[in-house]
Amino acid sequence: MVRERVVSPFPQRYTDRQWGRFVRQGRDLVLEETRIQFELGDITLKMVDKSEPGEKRGVFTILDRYADQIGINVHTLLGYRFTAMQWPPQHREPGVSWSVHRALESLDDRFEIIQEPPNGADHWTEDAALRRAGRLPHRPLTKEEKLDRVRTLLANSENAVGAVEEIIRRPDVAHKVMANPVNQRILYRAHHEQRMEAAADRLAAAHERDSEPADRDPWEQAETTAAPRASARLREPAVDYQRASREALELIGTGTAFLVDLQEMVPRLHVTEFTDREVRAILDNHRRIRAALDWCDSALATGDKTMDDELARILSEGDDGP
Repeated sequence: MVRERVVSPFPQRYTDRQWGRFVRQGRDLVLEETRIQFELGDITLKMVDKSEPGEKRGVFTILDRYADQIGINVHTLLGYRFTAMQWPPQHREPGVSWSVHRALESLDDRFEIIQEPPNGADHWTEDAALRRAGRLPHRPLTKEEKLDRVRTLLANSENAVGAVEEIIRRPDVAHKVMANPVNQRILYRAHHEQRMEAAADRLAAAHERDSEPADRDPWEQAETTAAPRASARLREPAVDYQRASREALELIGTGTAFLVDLQEMVPRLHVTEFTDREVRAILDNHRRIRAALDWCDSALATGDKTMDDELARILSEGDDGP
């Protein structure tokens, strides 16, 4: 048998001879470990045969006690048992590690596959076996494998939120994410739902205050009604929320959120502290809002969603001057 020539991948540090010696020593130890792992699995099959009735009731209890006696984790021992069960001795490939056998154990044609390493290689690696079995390798190479690894690591929602918050702080990443219209819609929808929930909470709180008993202290009642507030309750739109389209609900929700925000905000304004420029900017913004509402009303009435040049100018212009 011709000995395989092993070339050192680090020629500046190890000669081919030195590297080859380390590789042979390592392979011998891995094969010895493989023999031990399969033998431990075979022992458990002798203790409790896989076809023995009532195995589900007794196998774990027996092997749990046995694992304690020999100083090994019971789940590790059960893993050895399952792999030994999937690979009867006559089908185990000499010179191939237990890890590769374990990676391929779910394939129906594993007995044939293990005889031919992929891509003409002279030996199997565990990652190659995992890829062949359609499982995530330990060292992802392709973009999809790397994304799969990230999905696995971020399966927990709390961890995913923290990771996303950390990543989008990078301007280049945030820019690329928002360049995708699909991502824009997802983020807009999430933001819109948050605004709707917040508006509903504020509306419920306003209704609750309006329904407080009338037998409160007169001075307290006078104080709470001195400033304009949401005493005129927002009328809930007469719409079947179960059947209404998403776009209709979004229009209703946006308007409701705006009304609730104003009802909460206006009574707290310190108008006397506003500068003339600030007042003009606010009024100019309100003028554009009214124009946008007229445009929406017209679209709803006629079906024509065209924006004429004058409307485009009104919606795009800002404060007129100092």
